Amino acid sequence: MTSNPLPKISIVTPSLNQGRFLQDCIDSIRSQNWPNVEHFIIDGGSSDKTMDVIRQNQDWLSGYVSEPDKGAADAINKGLEKCTGDIIAWLNADDFYLPGALAEVAKAYGEDPDASFWFGNGIRAHEDGSEISIFNRNGIVYNHDALVRGLDYILQPSTFMNPKVLHQVGGLNMELKWSFDWDLWIRMAQLAAPFPIDARLSASREWGSTLTASGGFKRVEELRKLAESHCGDAMTPGALCYWLDTLSKHVAQSEDAGKAAKSNAVTHLWLAAQESLRALGVSDEGFPLKANTVNTAATLAGQIKKKLKRAVCSLKS
Repeated sequence: MTSNPLPKISIVTPSLNQGRFLQDCIDSIRSQNWPNVEHFIIDGGSSDKTMDVIRQNQDWLSGYVSEPDKGAADAINKGLEKCTGDIIAWLNADDFYLPGALAEVAKAYGEDPDASFWFGNGIRAHEDGSEISIFNRNGIVYNHDALVRGLDYILQPSTFMNPKVLHQVGGLNMELKWSFDWDLWIRMAQLAAPFPIDARLSASREWGSTLTASGGFKRVEELRKLAESHCGDAMTPGALCYWLDTLSKHVAQSEDAGKAAKSNAVTHLWLAAQESLRALGVSDEGFPLKANTVNTAATLAGQIKKKLKRAVCSLKS
């Protein structure tokens, strides 16, 4: 247990032409009323109203930079180097914290100050900030094998890092465009166990211009290579699911004569991929399940298979 009830929390906000969201982001941090917080904004040289928003909040901010960068990972790394907190995070300009988030993180820090990172739940939000759905319906659990070989089930804006471990791994890999956060979680978790927080900490906006939404096949190939680099498998269950998800969207948008047959083939392969994914101890959405839930799911799956087998045999007879 740590004797410090009020750890210093450092937050970096990378932004490029996200001025219309930036004030919400800043307000979500200020409204936490955390007495020991620093907030840096790293702008990539925006041409919208970003600088107007920064100037309006300049007296409250700990600092800002506005200059061209080499991408999101580069911008975030610039900010991370400025941080002096006991806990460090980055919050994209189009995302925002939910009430009480920093208090929840500080509580987790008090329980396990040596964790590599502390991560919680959150919500998916529309462009206007209204809720779409909860991010993880199963509760927050850490499963390292599922993170490496499955899907990236960690919500980035709900993740807060231990600066000691962060400095050991050397920050974000700037060679990665879409998966630098996933790569960072894996590398940090190899040095110390992460600490799950079963509370909603942030909102992640989902809209057309986000990196994830615009990545296409280049994005999923980067994800496949990342998983391979950490486990040696050329195609993990998670990588296959990412590929099939992107492929299904591509087929749905096509107009060729074989569209129906292709869609059917993708669906069958998707079902097989999900079975491999579930073997990692996760839900169909890729979220790790608690041990008793995994056992229950396995038992139910076995019962269903037996029932199907009996049904097939009765039909044959």
